Amino acid sequence: MAREYQLVIYGATGFTGGLATKYVTKQYMNSGLRWAIAGRSKEKLAKLAEQCTDNVPGIIVADSGDSPSLHKMASSTEVIVTTAGPFARYGSALVAACVKTGTDYCDITGEIDWVRGMIAEHDDAAKSSGSHIVHLCGHDSVPWDLMTLMLAKKLKEGDPEEELKRIDMYDDIRSAPSGGTLETAFGIMFGAEKGLKKSAASTALGFDPLVKPIEGTQPSPNAVSVRNVNMLQMGKGADPHRTMFVMAGVNGNTVKRSNALNGYGPKVTYCEGQAFKSLWKAIMNQLGFVAFGVSLVIPPIRWFLRKFVLPKPGEGPSEEFMSTGYLTVTGVAKGTKGGEARGKMHFNVDPGYKDTARMVVEAGLSFVYNRDQITRPGGVYTPASCQGEVLLKRLTSTGTTFDSTFSKK
Repeated sequence: MAREYQLVIYGATGFTGGLATKYVTKQYMNSGLRWAIAGRSKEKLAKLAEQCTDNVPGIIVADSGDSPSLHKMASSTEVIVTTAGPFARYGSALVAACVKTGTDYCDITGEIDWVRGMIAEHDDAAKSSGSHIVHLCGHDSVPWDLMTLMLAKKLKEGDPEEELKRIDMYDDIRSAPSGGTLETAFGIMFGAEKGLKKSAASTALGFDPLVKPIEGTQPSPNAVSVRNVNMLQMGKGADPHRTMFVMAGVNGNTVKRSNALNGYGPKVTYCEGQAFKSLWKAIMNQLGFVAFGVSLVIPPIRWFLRKFVLPKPGEGPSEEFMSTGYLTVTGVAKGTKGGEARGKMHFNVDPGYKDTARMVVEAGLSFVYNRDQITRPGGVYTPASCQGEVLLKRLTSTGTTFDSTFSKK
């Protein structure tokens, strides 16, 4: 029996959830999509629904602390897209509900240790129920995850004997944090999520859940060593200078999970940094990171920034700022047989929020409109290891550009 809805956006009244709701309203106005928005406040949801004039969604009241309401919501839809973080604080019960009901799920978390816990706790059960749990479906970490997938494929197309040996990422970005992102970061560094202990399932597994294979009880033989840029790295030849990029660690670990399942290569090195043509701008960016980091570890300064300077949960960049944002990721992949694949992926608006909303919606709609092209069984995945090229095609048809080349000396 068909479920009432094909897609539910949970956390719809939050900053990114609101952007996701607006995106579906406009992009899928006459599609016949059966969809709903969900969250804690019926009044806020009703007000948001009123803005969806030509594509009115259903309304579902559900709370992360009320498991029966989450189970009821999950049972009513084919796919849940959730933007309600911090996910270590508010997301675990929803994942459990989706696994139990066989509902597909996509989120925008960047909390990699929480993802580890979800793999250990739910991967086997999701296989049994048929639920695809796909984490990291926003700015963290779709661009880099799909870039690695496509460049590994490009190496194979150039020479079938090639395996991925190393991939370097050069990030050119204009974005700004929202209050929700900062709340997640502060929680991990100073709050309730700081120093969370491994779950019993993670401990029982006996190895990093990111390398848990689809079948078997031993870790995947395909490993990734994350060696991101931590300080200023001078460019060589035509390559730009690089400095630390704040989400590079998350992106590298996402690729670690994808490699474990997709098998790009047995020993892959991942290195990412923010790119600058100007050495002066690279130096200033690095110094800015250091200064901001120092200010956060001093409690009075951190309190002042959170109270009077930084955005609060539910707040984020203005529409005007987001329209001027962008992300261009240049990837350089080197193979074990001397081949080199280069790719460029471009997002022409703010990637952290406006395009994150598009990314996670399209990740969810992959299950609605392209389910027959997704061959993975149920389980806990990354975008590249589940929707893969299906998602890339949906993104390139709605605004993203991507191209790649192969060469061999």
